[in-house]
Amino acid sequence: MQLIAENAKPLTGPEAAEVAAGDALFKGNCAQCHAVNEQVVGPALGGLTNRRPMSWILPWVKNSSKVVASGDEYAVAVFNKFNKQQIPSFALSDKEITSIVAYINSQEGTSMAIAAAH
Repeated sequence: MQLIAENAKPLTGPEAAEVAAGDALFKGNCAQCHAVNEQVVGPALGGLTNRRPMSWILPWVKNSSKVVASGDEYAVAVFNKFNKQQIPSFALSDKEITSIVAYINSQEGTSMAIAAAH
């Protein structure tokens, strides 16, 4: 048996590889505090690219404290909304962060179902 996302669009080979890499990175770095479609310790990450451009997401993931300290209005609002909880700084490359975002986008608004492997 395996988990599959219902209503997910089929991915091309390179897209599938990027999403798979992002899935592993998400589980290893983000899943302790975040889910895609529900709030956990931090906000739900589904729709992230609708709220912020990649040019904002990359520095935020690498060092959110620096973005908050810069006075960025959105960053300060998120920081305050989640009880001034610091996000750890991650030593992830732009490509790794982009893969995580691709994974998040692939899971946005989906529900997981158990599928029997045939």
